[in-house]
Amino acid sequence: MKEDFVLKKTEAVLTTCLANHLAFYAYKHPNSQHIEIGIQKDMDLLKYTDFADLDGLSGFVMAPFVSTEQHSSWFIRDDFNFSSFGDDEIELLSQYKNTIEEKEDKTVTGSKQDEYFTQIAAFLDELKAGSLEKAILSRIQLEKGISEVKRAALFLQLCQCYPHAFVSFVSLPGICSWMGASPELLFKSQNNNSETVALAGTLPINKDHIQETEWGNKEIEEQAFVSDYIERVFRDNAICDYEKIGPYTVQAGQIVHLKTDFRTDANLSFKNKARIISALHPTPAVCGLPKTKALDLIKRVESHDREYYAGFWGPVHANGDCALYVNLRTMKLSENHLSLFVGGGITADSIPQKEWEETQHKAQTLLSVINQFVSS
Repeated sequence: MKEDFVLKKTEAVLTTCLANHLAFYAYKHPNSQHIEIGIQKDMDLLKYTDFADLDGLSGFVMAPFVSTEQHSSWFIRDDFNFSSFGDDEIELLSQYKNTIEEKEDKTVTGSKQDEYFTQIAAFLDELKAGSLEKAILSRIQLEKGISEVKRAALFLQLCQCYPHAFVSFVSLPGICSWMGASPELLFKSQNNNSETVALAGTLPINKDHIQETEWGNKEIEEQAFVSDYIERVFRDNAICDYEKIGPYTVQAGQIVHLKTDFRTDANLSFKNKARIISALHPTPAVCGLPKTKALDLIKRVESHDREYYAGFWGPVHANGDCALYVNLRTMKLSENHLSLFVGGGITADSIPQKEWEETQHKAQTLLSVINQFVSS
């Protein structure tokens, strides 16, 4: 009964924010069902270029895959922070309203299979020429939109269906609205302990024998690229004492990945953390290696703008703690459609049909919940 009460209050708060055009973030950490909500009462959103500029602030960040004039890195203040709330607080929240002209994004189109195969052929040409070790090709899958009044319920459904993911819902009225269930930590720091992960390699799940998954050379190599890159970042930032655990198999929705954990108790300043975050993003798992060449290939070949897909988001605290996750298994919410962004790591040994199927499996992380929600 208490859990139902909290869920109803959570839905009421988020629905009020959407109706009143308030900028907000809502999230739950992996392995937790506790939902945090932060709300900014005005639209004076902070754009930032250097994560170090957020030192001493408390709120939530949302950064794009690549910062551009069109897609900035945003910081949302927590003028209101609801971890538990009552009717009086919801009534207080109702007093704040913003007038926003919502702009429907009419430029987004889904990725057709033949277009995807043309793009992957261009990737393979460069990979086989030896100029790249790995590059990530993404696509957009368009689904029918849902009304604003149902979005809070969809977020809560994601929280329940994916207990091991970082589930988040961010709304920046007049700018964008995104929701996702990410399996990948970018960087977390708490009480002088910092950690990151290498998450790469993807196969469909065998629910009966997850830990007996047989990984091929392509997936093992793909995961090793990411692990090696993280170790280079640590060395470049004078972090020599760290713990490395893995690789091991983990489930993420209807698929499994290879994962390696990296942890250190090095006493990092906020500026140190910002430097590491900058070096890690975008990770080889969402971009490729070498990073500069992979980014150039993505810009030349992909026909869509990734926007905030493969960027990062998460809470930042005034004491310097943070928990940032790569924005994967994610969708952009617009008035008339949902844009699901999915991608996969391409190496010289990639088989186009299998890579397409991998993106289909990844799309099911959200689609399975959307379909349940629509049919309910």
